[in-house]
Amino acid sequence: MQYLRPSFFIIGERKCGTSSLYRYLIAHPNVLPCALKEPNFFGKGAAYVTENISDYWKLFPLQSASDAIKFDWPELNEEGILYHEEVLVERAPEGNYITGEASVNTFYEVAPELVKQYLPNIKLILLFRNPIERAFSHHRMYQRFQEEGRDLGFEVNDFETDILKELAQIKNGDEGHYLSPSLYLRQLKAWQEVFGKEQIRVYFAEDLNDAVRAKLVLQDIQNYLGLPLFDFEEILKQRFNVAPKAKMNGKIKTSLRIFFQKHNQDLATYLGQKLPDSWDTF
Repeated sequence: MQYLRPSFFIIGERKCGTSSLYRYLIAHPNVLPCALKEPNFFGKGAAYVTENISDYWKLFPLQSASDAIKFDWPELNEEGILYHEEVLVERAPEGNYITGEASVNTFYEVAPELVKQYLPNIKLILLFRNPIERAFSHHRMYQRFQEEGRDLGFEVNDFETDILKELAQIKNGDEGHYLSPSLYLRQLKAWQEVFGKEQIRVYFAEDLNDAVRAKLVLQDIQNYLGLPLFDFEEILKQRFNVAPKAKMNGKIKTSLRIFFQKHNQDLATYLGQKLPDSWDTF
């Protein structure tokens, strides 16, 4: 049996609106979904990938099939309740389709060389978000995981306690759970060294919150993936995996604005574009 090979891969970053972007893309009539919302296949290590690569290909639709595709979509609502939705994607017998996946731990946790080995021509997509808000949301996610009884391998405290600890760790040259993934530039350079700049598109989570800018993002992605233009207006009315609202302590936010100031400026210079207005660059 022959399976479609993925044409695109949303590799990160976590808590940046990647769930919404993936749902938007599979709403396109020429895009079929992966069987899992987030396989995180390459995050399981090189040995695992080598031994199980045939199982990875099977996550994608058969080339010759024409039946509608059903898959399970775990979703978090604004009340913080996790539920499961069955998503149905129609498929025409003679349709011209591509497929892809979104495993957003990949950008920070996976060596780009491993992905390149098996997906040399893949078109990579990145979403970045205000690094302070991203770290805050990431911390809240781990708080939920801890409350659910998951074994994280470390203790999650209040945001200020954990972030002050991480600021000291990073100053000493160590990595942190929440702040390090928000240091986008160093990882971006590593991925571009392996794949080249033409195989990576960078977008901003903030643009998905505005209908006009979101349409421009999706138009650019369609051009990037060689897709016919599609009107995403209806699906753009929805946001996916939205956590309950919370407010950050003002004092720690000021400390983080200072910490991220140069990182944000360097990222803007490297990309050759202005960052979203909501990013705290002073």
